Amino acid sequence: MLSILSLTLIFMVSCDDFNVSNDNPDVALNINNNPEILLTQLQRNAIRGAVGYAWSEGNLMGQYGARIVFTSFDLFDWGDQSGVWNNFYLRLRDAKELERIASEQSIASYEGVSKVMQVWLFHILTDMWGDVPYAEVAKADEGNYTPIYDEQQNIYAGMIADLKEASNILANAETALKGDLIFDGDISLWQKFANSLRLRLAMRLSEADENLASSTINEIFDNPSQYPVMTSNADNATLQFLPSIPDAHPITEESVYRVGSFNEYRISEHFVGILQSFDDPRLEFFADPTANSVENGTPEIQGMQNGIVDGPAYEYKGGDAFLSKFNINYFYLQPNSNDARLMIYSEVAFIFAEAAQRGWISSDPEAHYEDGIQANFDYWGVDMPADYLSRNGVAYDDDLETIITQKYIALFYTDYQGFIEFKRTGFPSTIEPGPDAFYSAYPSRFEYPSEEQALNADNYNTAVSRMGGDEITTKVWWEQ
Repeated sequence: MLSILSLTLIFMVSCDDFNVSNDNPDVALNINNNPEILLTQLQRNAIRGAVGYAWSEGNLMGQYGARIVFTSFDLFDWGDQSGVWNNFYLRLRDAKELERIASEQSIASYEGVSKVMQVWLFHILTDMWGDVPYAEVAKADEGNYTPIYDEQQNIYAGMIADLKEASNILANAETALKGDLIFDGDISLWQKFANSLRLRLAMRLSEADENLASSTINEIFDNPSQYPVMTSNADNATLQFLPSIPDAHPITEESVYRVGSFNEYRISEHFVGILQSFDDPRLEFFADPTANSVENGTPEIQGMQNGIVDGPAYEYKGGDAFLSKFNINYFYLQPNSNDARLMIYSEVAFIFAEAAQRGWISSDPEAHYEDGIQANFDYWGVDMPADYLSRNGVAYDDDLETIITQKYIALFYTDYQGFIEFKRTGFPSTIEPGPDAFYSAYPSRFEYPSEEQALNADNYNTAVSRMGGDEITTKVWWEQ
């Protein structure tokens, strides 16, 4: 008969040998050890959101597209866009957590990338609202649930400094970058994106802080080895979607975006007019000929006017069959032909063209301008006509509007960038409120979410007082 001591010893030995864990070996137990999971989540959620906003709002605001039904947004009934606000601030929480992990573990690659992603998110938020929570974001663990709204001038200074720091961090990063949906772990491309995005932010200040704008662009241009930027389409900051859900382009048949919803949008009369004035073959790529013209054997593209009230909008030019849809095969039926564009090389070329035209850098503005045009044709896979660069309205003439008009074309379907550049420059000057629009002046921003007024009232009121109101017509700081 075994003694209690013998039983105890047997039990102890058995426990040591019975090495079983309830942990799933295929699941990360601590995100600190797997920052790539957080990076993938951050990029996927933020970028898919931005693509959706570009289609449903950004293209209307920049008058690349127009609606034939449910036209209230096109009449400037923009609401407070709380969905965009909430999504981007949630993604900022992820980005700041990624930065914390990377900083604590001295993983320079993830730290640099997290900083770039934060600036990309913040710059859309501040451009679309003005003063926004910035320095005190994601501090709930410190008991701060009501962050102050930083002045846009200070936000821009901070973002430009953060991108410079990110570039320096990435220049010395040695740890491999995993989980990266944008550049597949290529740290050198992240450094180029950081400096290219810094160019975008600097140029945004052309009328508000010319000294900071010109000095930043000059520093980058004069130091290409220290601050490399995009130099071709191979450097584009884009996300290529996959052929099937859940990672197909969100505005496609594969992602169960209804064809009826897709057909509610048409290429705008404004965008068609600009492209037709240059006899620009990109138009035939961006849009399909009208159903009526195809049936008659005389295919043509007809745009929809922005800002027409429901009813008359649906009957415009004869109705649905007489208006051109966006290229339905490329933009809707193919699940992954259309990239998400954070920034592409043609924009960099146009920024340098404008900087040279303004005398901020010592370079040939015409060469940069023509590089930008060629790069955009190449990006879309459209052959540029041999005489295109000499055509009336296209040929370089040292006029800022000429540069910005081609830049506007290149910013098509890129979050809100075409609209934002219009508010910075006033170009294309052909953008204007539609005949039934609620305002005679073109709006500048979104109103703050109503939840902010309820849950962060003191800081909201301070910001509104400082900015001069909380209307969509209230100008942001850089819009002079």
